[in-house]
Order: sequence, then structure tokens, then C-alpha cells
Amino acid sequence: MSIQQCSRYAIRKASVLLLLSFLAFGSASAQELRTGITLPGSLNATFGTTGPLEPGNAIGSATVEQGFTAWRRGPVFVVGFVDVTLRADTLGYAWNNTMPLVAGGKVVVSGPRGVFHAAVGVNGDGRKRPTSRVTAAAMLSYWAGWQRSRSQLQLPGSVWASSGFATASEPGNWITTAHLEQGVAAWRRHHLALVPFAGTTVGVDTDNRPWNNRGFVDAGVKVATRLGTVAVDFGVAERVTRTWSTGATAAAPVVFVNVWAGWMPHVSR
Repeated sequence: MSIQQCSRYAIRKASVLLLLSFLAFGSASAQELRTGITLPGSLNATFGTTGPLEPGNAIGSATVEQGFTAWRRGPVFVVGFVDVTLRADTLGYAWNNTMPLVAGGKVVVSGPRGVFHAAVGVNGDGRKRPTSRVTAAAMLSYWAGWQRSRSQLQLPGSVWASSGFATASEPGNWITTAHLEQGVAAWRRHHLALVPFAGTTVGVDTDNRPWNNRGFVDAGVKVATRLGTVAVDFGVAERVTRTWSTGATAAAPVVFVNVWAGWMPHVSR
């Protein structure tokens, strides 16, 4: 399939997603919320070295999302949301020092097999003034996690994927990224776990930009803890990267810290 065909297919997907979302919001407006409004939100932050991608660089990224539940039926939610991300690095590369903004609505389906999001809205960037512009946003995403047990071992793992028009700096570019990680809880005490793990991330896009069309594999060890709705892990890994267009590979160690927190207060009406 050519890049032009991929772009047309991506636009068709976005159009269908828009139609479904409008129908969902129409259903929401036709029903009265008698149990009040929930305000789901989250903080997702990552800090660490970039390894072979940008030798000698370290990058931090923090995303805060706040939403309100306009309608719910069983595991299906209709949510309006605002999403703000702040990125910065130590070497001052322009592409790492941005403030992406997203606002819109999404349909969320949550169940024992994971969480699926279908979102539409607008993208912007708070740091790209005065040339910044607002572009259409359309995104499909999925996340699932597990804590399987084999004999005396616990096997924590997760998978996530996202696909869509994700950034104002690349309008019309449909970007797809997927990640899979599997670990083994080698030691536990109270809220702490020592987890050797392996993970892989792959990405492609319709504009064939090198930074979106590559993959990497990590193998390392981390310390993971969870207190209530806050999860933290930090560790080290060896990272091997490959760029699809050139076939070039590189390897280097990385260190990282990941923080996630979620909340869902309820407001009576």
C-alpha cells in the first residue's frame, strides 16, 4: 500500500470515528445524568536517558489529562477532555521541547480485557508561537495490563497501542505506535517489587518520517511500587534500536523513571 493510499485510508478512519462520536454525543444529550458527573483524570510522567537515539541526552515528559463524563452505560463512557503535555531535554533539541495540547471528546470502553479509547478533537502546541496552528485530532488507543502467576512467580506485563492524527506539528500524518512488555517479579517486600523485564516498541506513519518509523527493544531490571492510585517504577536497561528505512541499528544503556497517577472524583447534580 502506497503512502497516498495509507493517507486516504487514515482519513476514512477518522471520518468514521467522527461520525460515531457525534452519534454517541447525540445519545448522551438525549439522556439525563441523574447520578452526577465523574471527573476522570490522570498524570503520566517519564524521565530518563534516550540511549542510542540521542547519545548524551536526557528527556522528561509529563502529561496531565482532565475529563468529565457526559454519559455512561455499563462499561461505555462518553468523555469530554483536555490534555496538556510538557516535554524538555538537556541538549535543547527543538523537537523535544514542546507543549502539545489536545481538547475534544472520546468514547471509552473499559473492561477486564483492557481499555479502548476513540477520540476526536483539536491539536495545538503551546510553545510554537506565533506560528502555531490548530489541527484536527483523531486517535484510537488501547491499553491492557496483567499480573499472571505461574507456580510461585508473578508475571506482570502490559500492552498499549495508539494510532491517529496525534500532533499539530505533523498535520495529516497518521502515526501508529505499539508497545509490549513482560516482566518477572523476582523479589517482593511490602509495596516494592524487583522486576527483570523485556519490552519492545514499534512505530510507523503515513508520511514515512524517520523518527516515527523505527523500533527498539529493551532488556533490563526495574523497581516497581504502587500506593493507591499512584504507580512508580525506575530502573536500567540495554536498548537496541532499528530504523526501518535504513536498517541502521544501535545499542546503549538507558535509565528511566515512570510515574502514573489517576483520579475520578464524583460531583452530585
